[in-house]
Amino acid sequence: MAQTDPLQAPDAEAKLSWPDAPALPESPAASTSGAPVGESSLAGEPTGSAGNFIPDPEEHLSLPTRRDMTILPAETAHPLTSHEKVLLGLKESVSLFSIVGWSASAGYSHLINSSPNYGTDKAAFGERLGAAALRSVTDNLFSVALFAPLLHEDPRYYELGAGHSFFKRFLHGVERPLITKSDDGRPTANFSLIAGNLVGSALTNAYYPERNRSAGQTMVTFGASMGGSALGYVVNEFLNDALAAAHIRKVD
Repeated sequence: MAQTDPLQAPDAEAKLSWPDAPALPESPAASTSGAPVGESSLAGEPTGSAGNFIPDPEEHLSLPTRRDMTILPAETAHPLTSHEKVLLGLKESVSLFSIVGWSASAGYSHLINSSPNYGTDKAAFGERLGAAALRSVTDNLFSVALFAPLLHEDPRYYELGAGHSFFKRFLHGVERPLITKSDDGRPTANFSLIAGNLVGSALTNAYYPERNRSAGQTMVTFGASMGGSALGYVVNEFLNDALAAAHIRKVD
């Protein structure tokens, strides 16, 4: 009686490969030729035999870093699923880059005694720090984990890099809070970030001092959030260059 052959292992060509990060080809031909030097690209979403997205299990176990939200020049990135955006929003809320951001915000507002007006003593700084952290976390969660999946927008920052002029890179960072990419790589208004910052600013009426709770103050807070987002993207654009000039390794 003939013996049934054992199942053969899939050959090497059938194995999935994972890019480090995402971006979209401009045309079908671009998907096979790769991204131009100095630009990021968005690759097609990897699928299994049934066409289902297969997440990288190690990706969800890593600690939050700046690289979670940044696509470097010439890198190719896969489109994010809604599940990945939720995880990304959670990680981004507690990343070192975010912590430095809201710590700097609290320090600056304490230095000039601006909104939220808790005072200028040590206890007041602690309250400012807590308020800045809470506002940053809510902004990130609403923008990245909620609105980005609902609106099919890519919340990540695509760095232009040293292949472009200083002015173009600066403008790219400044306009990023207003313009982003859709999940299929097309430029689109950054409604997810705008809506997330607006909701986060509105929620400050629940914990800011009484004098900082009003529609007018909410819009001031919203403007500060949008400005802070722009500043963060500009820093992100030039940070690696600054560290290289100082002979310091790139920061995650």
